Amino acid sequence: MLLFHSYYKRESANSVAKYECVEFYNNARTQKKHWSRWNNQQDCEDNDGEWRAYYSYLEKAPTVSQADCQGEGRSGLRYVYGYPEGEDTDTQTCLVLPPAPDCQPAPWSRSNHLGNSREGQASNYTWVLPYFPSGNTKRCVVRIRYNISTDDYDPWQTDAAYNQNLQLGLLSPVQQNPTVDIGAEYSPLRLAINTAQFGRTFQDRSHVFLLKPRPSGLEGRAIHNLNVRGKRGNIVQVYPAVEYDFVPTDLHMEEGDLTHIQWEGSNSHNNGNPAGDGQAGDAGEGTTGTDRNNIVQMRSLLDNFPAPFENSTMWNSARVWWPAAPKYSLAKDLAVAFASSGYYTCFHAEVCHTESVERKNKLDKLLNNAPASFEGALLEFRKGTYHYMCTRNNNFSNRSQKGTIHVAEGTKSSFTDNDLP
Repeated sequence: MLLFHSYYKRESANSVAKYECVEFYNNARTQKKHWSRWNNQQDCEDNDGEWRAYYSYLEKAPTVSQADCQGEGRSGLRYVYGYPEGEDTDTQTCLVLPPAPDCQPAPWSRSNHLGNSREGQASNYTWVLPYFPSGNTKRCVVRIRYNISTDDYDPWQTDAAYNQNLQLGLLSPVQQNPTVDIGAEYSPLRLAINTAQFGRTFQDRSHVFLLKPRPSGLEGRAIHNLNVRGKRGNIVQVYPAVEYDFVPTDLHMEEGDLTHIQWEGSNSHNNGNPAGDGQAGDAGEGTTGTDRNNIVQMRSLLDNFPAPFENSTMWNSARVWWPAAPKYSLAKDLAVAFASSGYYTCFHAEVCHTESVERKNKLDKLLNNAPASFEGALLEFRKGTYHYMCTRNNNFSNRSQKGTIHVAEGTKSSFTDNDLP
């Protein structure tokens, strides 16, 4: 139940401006102080401060004047002429405002399980990336935080006024390991309550990445991101993370949707002692301390051997939208590129010369000489179901790294009857 869903959407910095008292060192009001003690408009203005609105924003719009800014509104975006949050500036500009927060109930899982939800998949959130009207590459930071609080005290009314102060006779409503009377005289029972954990935020994870503009001509097309999660090691070595896995493991889409298959890894995975929450070590194939992934098609998820290229359908049913031709012009080129994690770019030397299967030094059978990260390709698949696996990490009975792409009938397919299957 989302008790404060409407409140947080309405009052979020994404939805409304947040104010700050700006004070000055001089009468000309040209030298701002770096802080202010006043946190409300009345006190701020009574002390000769300026109660200034700051806006959270996606990016600065190219328009300059206030009149031009107020006339914007393409693609359902909101614009405002104001002060950008987080910048030390006295100049207002046209800002593209972010959408309101997406508040949803957390997916159910067993308490303290750190595992799958009712759907049989790890608890997850499908994030629709923001649209930037400038079309410029953006450096983004995503932060994942685990917030949990108890309902044993009023979360809305309990604040610093309830902090324990024995000199004033104030007792906190939350006590460490309190005892409770159960009706048996002189026989109280103690509860296991850690006040530091009754309301807390932890397991903070921050990641930095780039969002690049999509290729021209693909405006309005849905693009699904298919990549790899987890890290090297067995189940106890990777804890509280997971072993290698494709994500989404089961990707559902319609004809006309696009898929960007990509992954990243490193050659410096260090899981020596003390090894954090799990055991030390990095069980796996290939050179220790290295990540490697690839994709080869299988006929069934029950299989652990890939299908021969001649019998595969996945790459023959794919159209490449990025990178541009001649890269991956043939289905065979796609197959060898994804099977080699980008070590090979094509099969024949006349297409990609020294990056071809025909000319480049042979690929190591455990992908040791392949790159840890692979930018992949933006693909459109025909209607069908495509199962695939990673040859290096799929270790029967220990670790499974398999996935499926389901493409249902749709109305936006770019394939015609003249296209080869």
